[in-house]
Amino acid sequence: MKRFLSRSARRLRAPAAWLAVVVSIGAAAPEAWAHGAKNVIVMIADGAGFNAYDAASMYEGKWDLARNKSTQVYDGPGWVKYACTTYPLNSSKKPTGDRVQEAELIYRPELAWDATPLTDKDARTYFFAGYRFLMREATDSAAAATAIATGEKTFDAAINWSNTNRAIRGRTLAEIAKKQGKAVGVVTTVQWSHATPACLGGAHSIFRDDNEAIANEMLHARYLDVIMGAGHPEFDDDGRPAAKPACFVGGARTWDLLKSGNHPRGWRLIQTKAQFEALADGSGFVGLKVLGVAQVHTTLQQKRGGYQSGNVPFAVPPNGNVPSLRTMVQGALSVLESDPDGFYLAIEGGAVDWANHERQPARMIEEQIDFNRAVEAVVRWVETHSHWNETLLVVTADHETGMVWGENSDKIAFQPLAFRQEGKLPGLRHETLDPKDKARHTNSLVPLYVRGVWSQSFAQRGHGTDTTAQKRWHVQGRYVDNTDIFAVARECLEAEPAPVPSPAR
Repeated sequence: MKRFLSRSARRLRAPAAWLAVVVSIGAAAPEAWAHGAKNVIVMIADGAGFNAYDAASMYEGKWDLARNKSTQVYDGPGWVKYACTTYPLNSSKKPTGDRVQEAELIYRPELAWDATPLTDKDARTYFFAGYRFLMREATDSAAAATAIATGEKTFDAAINWSNTNRAIRGRTLAEIAKKQGKAVGVVTTVQWSHATPACLGGAHSIFRDDNEAIANEMLHARYLDVIMGAGHPEFDDDGRPAAKPACFVGGARTWDLLKSGNHPRGWRLIQTKAQFEALADGSGFVGLKVLGVAQVHTTLQQKRGGYQSGNVPFAVPPNGNVPSLRTMVQGALSVLESDPDGFYLAIEGGAVDWANHERQPARMIEEQIDFNRAVEAVVRWVETHSHWNETLLVVTADHETGMVWGENSDKIAFQPLAFRQEGKLPGLRHETLDPKDKARHTNSLVPLYVRGVWSQSFAQRGHGTDTTAQKRWHVQGRYVDNTDIFAVARECLEAEPAPVPSPAR
């Protein structure tokens, strides 16, 4: 049974001033995109730069050796391909009270690709001038995801929180979509109150690690209908029963309310792999307000034990009691598509970042493959249950992690990855620091693959030209910024959808 009012019915109740805003926005849209999107889907492979994407394609054998490029679904016809900048507003870890962009952080191609070897005290850490430029004061996931979710650059650790020390309320994509009467969901492979899903799910916090409060805000928010991810307080990272902190699900009291079915916001909790699979195939539909917490604590797969240097992907059997990201996405779509006015769905492959931090190339590839399968599932859904004239799909990353380049990139600046053969790890390395330290974020360009309604509007944006990136990664020469993702998504959410009937089911 459909539980939403139609768009026309809602508008009969809307204030005239609000209607005027909607009309003016629609009228201001370029003629080629005069109608908006019924559905907006934003997919983020956290910490995945171009070389993380390419490494997975090489391992899978989805690689055109003659053209030296990937052959994934997002490399096919109909997709618009850009490089995207991710730098934060400043290098602060707390609000500084202004909106001034630190000039030193702005991406500059001539500095980013500077292959001059370093001879000073930084030489053993950064090797080349370009590496140093990209690795100093890089964004964190919270600031980057806030830029995508709100269009506002801010300080590190901010969850939809401005540098002027104010919550950015009512202006996140999740909240904007709900104002348009759409269903809203967020899905991740890590704890669902972690930085990126929290931002994309519309939460607000001055500090990203305040997970209990963030989780409770998400659960009480009127704009969220589906939440899925890890963070289970009764299972460890190998999917075995174990007592873990409940902060990622809102604390012990909130967890008890969720398990008993008595949460005041009416969430229906699913936990087992079988429940996720039933939701994905349509046999386990439980209505709106679905909270899926997979039976694992930190990540679906990346944190499972047994990893050793030199492992190939899947050398250690995956956790068998948790769903894949693809399954969770299919389940989320089966719930959200019941809204006749469409939906906004944010999807994060969150553990690509975690694997890169730990310098785990095999796990990085596992996580990127899992993300790619989720992208394929979304494309199939669009082409089966919707169409590209009413859906916008964005596939990107919040930032790059690890300075992933070729296996001798400490000696050869920006050395490309080496393709071996299908099923073989490509030749690559992460940045070289003390092996006990984690690899770090960088402000490198990241991929932005877009398809569907309004996808061509990125051509009206851009912040500079990077011909080196264009040649290496087969993207547009003019790069965009992560705030442009918000701008395009907001505009097509607020514009009138096309009066095109959905295909028969």
